[in-house]
Amino acid sequence: MNNLSETDLNLKHQKIAFTGGRLICGSRKGAIEDSVILIEGDRIKAVGENGETPIPAATTKIDITGKTIMPGLIDAHVHAGNLEVSMKKTADILPAVYVLRVAQILETDLQLGFTTLRDAAGLDWSFKVAVNQGLIRGPRLFISANPMTPSGGHFDERGRSRENPLPRNSLGIYPEIRDGINDVLIGTRQVIRRGADQVKVAADGGVSSPTDQPGEWQYSVEELRTIVETAKASGKYVMAHAYGPKAIMNCLEAGVKSIEHGNLLDEACAAKMAEQGAYYVPTLVTYDILADEASDDLSDFYLEKNELVRQAGKQAVEMAMAAGVNICSGSDIIGPFQHLKGREIRIKGEIMGAWKAIVSATKTNAELIGMEKELGTLEPGKLADLIVLNGNPLEDLSIFEKTMEKAQVVMKEGMLVKNLL
Repeated sequence: MNNLSETDLNLKHQKIAFTGGRLICGSRKGAIEDSVILIEGDRIKAVGENGETPIPAATTKIDITGKTIMPGLIDAHVHAGNLEVSMKKTADILPAVYVLRVAQILETDLQLGFTTLRDAAGLDWSFKVAVNQGLIRGPRLFISANPMTPSGGHFDERGRSRENPLPRNSLGIYPEIRDGINDVLIGTRQVIRRGADQVKVAADGGVSSPTDQPGEWQYSVEELRTIVETAKASGKYVMAHAYGPKAIMNCLEAGVKSIEHGNLLDEACAAKMAEQGAYYVPTLVTYDILADEASDDLSDFYLEKNELVRQAGKQAVEMAMAAGVNICSGSDIIGPFQHLKGREIRIKGEIMGAWKAIVSATKTNAELIGMEKELGTLEPGKLADLIVLNGNPLEDLSIFEKTMEKAQVVMKEGMLVKNLL
């Protein structure tokens, strides 16, 4: 009974049983062969072995023998609105064209098997509303809206001669360029007012920055602490762009929840992150793409910085693993390369092993965004976010680079959004 339309399987009270597949539930290591997963409405009803898990009457059975069923993927660091490698080119895209192109990216992400995205600045709250209302078919979104940066910091695109801030898109998303304790307090409140689920802050220089370098720390501990406490007052948290030890330590002292990139961290940073229970979001794939596929769009200044952090990234993940840090998964891809985000899991797998790389993009990412009770593992009571892969990712992580074809089924909240069976 696999030749079913989306309408057939998207009835509100539909009961569905996926049978015979290799189950990677995410809450226990390894896989269960010949499994059964029961879906009722938008929730997982039962998970178990075939023959031992009763299947109620009036249940639609989908045979996935020989395939792998696992939680929907989560990307914890995306820039779905950075449509071009150049921020200026992105800002010049007409509003209607911009919205439609972002909608195409979100649809592609869903087809790739990503059912949840944490946008790391650029999208505004209206995209989240559009997805929730079904106007755009895409993953659920956790947005950062306008990023926070000091003058001359990573998100300050003015360079050395421009005085007016450069928008991140034609919809009016500008960086919050804020300096000093009172100013960053106001900026944080503005970001939250615009609907941010988390506050994105530049605590360090960056690859795409016009006037700084990775490892040049930005914002004092006092400024960062003000941002963190202001975010907490509204039930939010802070994610910080940080590469070097000083920036990372400043963030940890201030109570920042997640460290993004972290390529230049040292063992002391890793130990402190583990001690505090902070989350680490490496973004390894973006540096490979910038070097190998986007170099024509970047100056020598940017490419030199990219190579610096590219070479250090894998070693940073190894140190974090050794220290017991909560390692998440983010792609940070910009420009027309969004469809390659699954490559991040393959690269992490070369360092962490297949199982831990998968967990980083499912269970740990769900914990980071505060959705561990609903997402990240396939367990009874959780939302029915899942994918069915034609292959075994525990044996071949390159499958995540081919999920446009290998993801045979994508389900989000019990709704079949892709079915190639």
